Amino acid sequence: MTGTRALGLGKPSAFGERGITKRLDALGRAAQLSGERLLDIGCGDGAYTRRLAGGFQRVDAIDIQTDLLDAFRATVAAEPPGVPVAIREMSAERLDYPDGTFDVVTAIEVLEHIEDLDRALREVARVLKPGGTFALTTPNRWFPLETHGFVVRGRRYPPSRGPFLPWIVPLHRRLADARSFTSRGLRGQLTRAGLQPTAPGSGSGSARCPTTWSGRGSASSGWPSS
Repeated sequence: MTGTRALGLGKPSAFGERGITKRLDALGRAAQLSGERLLDIGCGDGAYTRRLAGGFQRVDAIDIQTDLLDAFRATVAAEPPGVPVAIREMSAERLDYPDGTFDVVTAIEVLEHIEDLDRALREVARVLKPGGTFALTTPNRWFPLETHGFVVRGRRYPPSRGPFLPWIVPLHRRLADARSFTSRGLRGQLTRAGLQPTAPGSGSGSARCPTTWSGRGSASSGWPSS
């Protein structure tokens, strides 16, 4: 798209255990993250997947970054046997799973990096079981800092150098390499994909907002209304 930077790839959490725990706690308050089978999209090095795995009988974890997947496999190989985790290189835009496979699909700090997001969301809706849950976190556009940083004339700047950049949408699209979302915009994309929300909660001051959606039944959302 003219005037829009190519989307960059995600990276492991910069906030370590504290950031991981905070996001998982927020998602856990919004939905029951347990069941027979989990798909973690954009698993990276497995930091979130490994913590979620205990609630499931079987876990599938996918990403397109081979170096992070290799690191994840090495970590799993070094740990005592636990819940089976199938780690695969795969794009969210083309999920190689049958319809109605998963009780829960997670995408933690991932949607902002997917090129064809509408296609990926349709794929999520397809592979969820009826009543299954799609739990995600994304950057909140109303947070005043671009949380992924931004690039001006080939030079990358940290978030602190771009106050209110997400609020200036044309400029944000030109300088940032990750999307940010409003509640209304994301809700529209998820609904068009065939996912159903429940009433949104609070979180308008948060850099990232937890959201859960369902393939057929009910779900809860932590996004602020807008």
